[in-house]
Amino acid sequence: MQMPDTDRSGGDTLAAKEKPKENPIMKFLSTILKPVDSMFDGLLKMVEKAGMTKQIQYPHYLNQDAFWWTVSQQLFSFEIHGSENVPPEGQAAVFCVNHQSMFDPLIYGVTVTHYSRRILHIMAKQELFDTPFINAYIRWIYAFPVHRGEHDEAAYQTALDLLKKGELVGMYPEGTLNGGGYNFLVPRTGAARMAIEAQVPIIPVGLTGPDKIFPKGATVPNLNARLIGKIGEPIHVHDKFFGKPVPSHEELMKIMTHVMDKIKGLLEY
Repeated sequence: MQMPDTDRSGGDTLAAKEKPKENPIMKFLSTILKPVDSMFDGLLKMVEKAGMTKQIQYPHYLNQDAFWWTVSQQLFSFEIHGSENVPPEGQAAVFCVNHQSMFDPLIYGVTVTHYSRRILHIMAKQELFDTPFINAYIRWIYAFPVHRGEHDEAAYQTALDLLKKGELVGMYPEGTLNGGGYNFLVPRTGAARMAIEAQVPIIPVGLTGPDKIFPKGATVPNLNARLIGKIGEPIHVHDKFFGKPVPSHEELMKIMTHVMDKIKGLLEY
């Protein structure tokens, strides 16, 4: 009697053995958090539809800024420098920062917002929006998703629309976590292209210390690290391309290399 192909090859049995078991604790938490996430996500949509983001979402955003500023000050003696370089309300800019740690997004937002009181709309990886509760939390603080490793036209257009409305957009040119310190990755060119199309400056932000607080692969934070957020002067090397066809990849890389060099100059190791 001939056995089915799956039995003869052992494919089904092997797949069953290799399939990881779902963590029961995570499954339990997910079961609880999904409806909570849906509730807060739905509430935000209602706020947006009612046109009340300034009355409800913005105060919440400032409260979160105050909370994370206080926590970071107490735990890490957090310092912010260069807030005078944040454009006034109504003036748009693309912000670019080094990416060392999963702790970066909170520090990034506080660095830009705390003294300026301006909203930083951070482009964050899609995976965070696939996680219950984190999805709703970061949406409430104005983050929006991007699919990494591909040209995400929807995310790009969202960012462009925000810039055309005079908002600030925050990006991670490296695309993922680097090795910490001055070990930067090769930047992507999207930030330069976006700044040219929207005809806005690029503002560098250097974060010193997140790699020591919550390095890649860490499960608990190091509370003895020094934390500094420094905002650099606006960059205008790309202004010459305003109103012209999109420059070549090589030209965009030159702009982004200049931006990353400016970010390196803001670090204090």
